Amino acid sequence: MITAVYCGVPGSYAEEAALCYFGENASLLQASSFGNAFERLRDREADRAVLPIENSSTGAISAVYDLLGRYGFYIVGEQYVRVNHCLLARPGGTMTDIREVISHEQGLSQSAEFLAKHPEWVCRPVYNTAAAAKMVSECPDFHLAAIASRRAAQCYGLEVLAEGVNFKNENYTRFVVISREPDYLPDSDKVSLAFTLPHVVGSLCGVLEVLSRRGMNLVKIESRPIADRNWEYLFFADFITGSPHTELEPLFRELKEHTQTLQVLGCYRHRPAGSPEEG
Repeated sequence: MITAVYCGVPGSYAEEAALCYFGENASLLQASSFGNAFERLRDREADRAVLPIENSSTGAISAVYDLLGRYGFYIVGEQYVRVNHCLLARPGGTMTDIREVISHEQGLSQSAEFLAKHPEWVCRPVYNTAAAAKMVSECPDFHLAAIASRRAAQCYGLEVLAEGVNFKNENYTRFVVISREPDYLPDSDKVSLAFTLPHVVGSLCGVLEVLSRRGMNLVKIESRPIADRNWEYLFFADFITGSPHTELEPLFRELKEHTQTLQVLGCYRHRPAGSPEEG
């Protein structure tokens, strides 16, 4: 049985993603942060890590991209989880009792429109939505509320004061399954890359032209500043090959001709948001 580590506590979206991907009988470990999840994977306490990498409303989760580059680990799978944030309070609490709302920073950001209607509330980020729910359950009075899932409410005996507080109804978080080693399965049809470019005219166009000519469906591209090199950027790209049996080595060789550095972050099976496997 594979042991997977996720960031958070029971009732979190990350735990849901891990259970959806590996099954209800999976052996799961909890990490206190994204970095701690990578450490536990590095130290072989876990075989896989399940971490969020982007949200359909608020975009990429940069810290996970940075850690992938730092540790040199690989994406071997993905799992989309539909996000339905709720405002949670201790049983008996009401909206008028609330003075402070806690959640993961993404949960607060995704619920910004709802929270703006209550300027009297102080909003404070914590490391995980379900951890916020747990903190509310341990609070001795009703001033504290959390934004987390209905499942978290059930786990920690809280009441749902408002449901669907995120501003986008179709809100998904994409989680990636990370391994120390690549694991190219026969049905793999999605590729994630990280690359840097030479400072010449048309360098990015050259990469995009290669992908287009070879029939690759580019589904994501973005850049991140390189920490120790001012005004230089690391690019991340995801594409779908169109066939799980596509030969990729010639593609990678050609891409290397247009890039300074090229790192294959992973080749894995694409699981679209909203598919039956979403959970």
